[in-house]
Amino acid sequence: HQRVVFIHLDSRSLGENIDVFFYHHPKSKSGRRLATRMQKTFKQKYAEFQPNRKYSGTVSSRNLYVLRNTNPTALFIELGNIQNKQDQRRFVLKDNRDALAKWIGEGLETDFINR
Repeated sequence: HQRVVFIHLDSRSLGENIDVFFYHHPKSKSGRRLATRMQKTFKQKYAEFQPNRKYSGTVSSRNLYVLRNTNPTALFIELGNIQNKQDQRRFVLKDNRDALAKWIGEGLETDFINR
């Protein structure tokens, strides 16, 4: 049971705040399952730790080079917009980075347990 996770910070316009979202290769059923499980984990965590904030992260397929050319099941995670102050807090503040890492780990664990 091998998984590859690519973590990316996007660079969009200053005002564009985005949630964490997940990409899988269009032909990868296991990639789609992993992405969906990861999104579900993030939805649950947002509901628990930020109950007044709506989570709008999505799962979609992309024909990205790294997804297309990786043999194990691959997941591409977009953590946010590096130019947006709100998103920056997600990866600049240690507690937030730790939470993201923990949630990613829990999503991978769920994928492993439910294989």
